[in-house]
Amino acid sequence: MLSTRDLVAGYDERTVLDGLDLDLPADAFTVIVGPNACGKSTLLRTMARLLTPRRGAVLLDGAAIRDLPTREVARRLGVLPQSPLVPEGVSVADLVGRGRQPYQRWWRQWSEEDSVAVDRAMALADVAGLAGRAVDTLSGGQRQRVWIAMTLAQDTEALLLDEPTTFLDLAHQVEVLDLLHRLRAERGRTVVAVLHDLNQAARYADHLVAMRAGAVVAAGPPREILTADLVRDVFGLDCVVVPCPVTGAPLVVPALTSPTLARPSDTADAASPAPAGLPAPAARPQAEDALTPRAGSYPSKGI
Repeated sequence: MLSTRDLVAGYDERTVLDGLDLDLPADAFTVIVGPNACGKSTLLRTMARLLTPRRGAVLLDGAAIRDLPTREVARRLGVLPQSPLVPEGVSVADLVGRGRQPYQRWWRQWSEEDSVAVDRAMALADVAGLAGRAVDTLSGGQRQRVWIAMTLAQDTEALLLDEPTTFLDLAHQVEVLDLLHRLRAERGRTVVAVLHDLNQAARYADHLVAMRAGAVVAAGPPREILTADLVRDVFGLDCVVVPCPVTGAPLVVPALTSPTLARPSDTADAASPAPAGLPAPAARPQAEDALTPRAGSYPSKGI
């Protein structure tokens, strides 16, 4: 279980998270959502021990993560940051194999167990056919799947992924999210991911965390907290939230921002009328009130 207590973190003179308290459930798929620059990546980087907090603590099963040995953390947390740098000339198999470094010792070098873990990770991420290719010759989507494979090769109990679907086409986005869901459902992994797509978040998450201006506005199961009020408050977007016809999860349908987007009445589907009565689009949150999340009619979590 990952949690934060009175967490303060930021960059240079800028404070992004100020006194954040948050509990992320174990053996669950948690998705963090929110507008750009709201603190999602900062929170993930701090939990992964990539960013040192100014105050407060990140706890892993109740122990302060900064006090744990680095090798132990690497065996328990697999981390995929945003836009990792690609080593020049390194092959796919070599990069994925680097996920096994936490298990190496001077008396225990590469083993059959490591080979099995790497092969399994490449197969799961669908990059086995690229094993001999240089990573820097691959497309953006292929590279992203290779980085995911390296994270899987660590074989950790928890995975922290910052925008893991970046650069992927829609089919591969679904494949990656299906994979993360299976790791949670079939292998009991704890998965924490930052996503931008609200509908993908609602479809896959067991636990949803909505952030705005460095604060947690709401946290809980998507079916309980993802409402039109929440979307309006966090993103400044008017919408309706309806059940997904495939999964029953909340589905966010934005309001029309231009009358020309509406279908002509003679071609409209009478069996599926467009939602009526939507208000005019709300103004997006302004900078002067960015640090003060507005109240809404949804379950919220105090900070």
